[in-house]
Amino acid sequence: MRNKVILVAMLMLILVVTAGCGGGSDVQRQSGLSPEAVVQTFFDAAKGNRMKEAALYVSPTSASDTKTVLKYVTGESSSTIKNANLLSVKKVAQQGDYVAAVATLQAEQNSMNISVKPVGLEKIDGEWYIVDYDQALREAKYKVLAQLLSRI
Repeated sequence: MRNKVILVAMLMLILVVTAGCGGGSDVQRQSGLSPEAVVQTFFDAAKGNRMKEAALYVSPTSASDTKTVLKYVTGESSSTIKNANLLSVKKVAQQGDYVAAVATLQAEQNSMNISVKPVGLEKIDGEWYIVDYDQALREAKYKVLAQLLSRI
């Protein structure tokens, strides 16, 4: 009987330790990034097909639209972005906790297909996050951001 109790206790301990170690995500958001660095880090993570990491740089209100944000910012889907290049990101306007930036992208290596996309960001708890472009234009919360983006 004592051996059974010890066996059950050991199995429970193993389950608790295994549950505590498993399921956790080692993906972490870099803190203290500038708006330009947030866009660059988002792009690099998406290009590396690390979509969970890329999602960390998208505003919580846009988080369910990470693929939409990726498609808008890059013009590419997660399956074709691996050939794209982010040539530059430049902040063009800031008002309070909102920034409008432009991202210059090359569709693929040695391509003359270059596009310039406006990107909106909001500051939440001291960190910058990308906001879905359509959401920025349609929601009253983002009126200031929509005005900044419309000037680009």
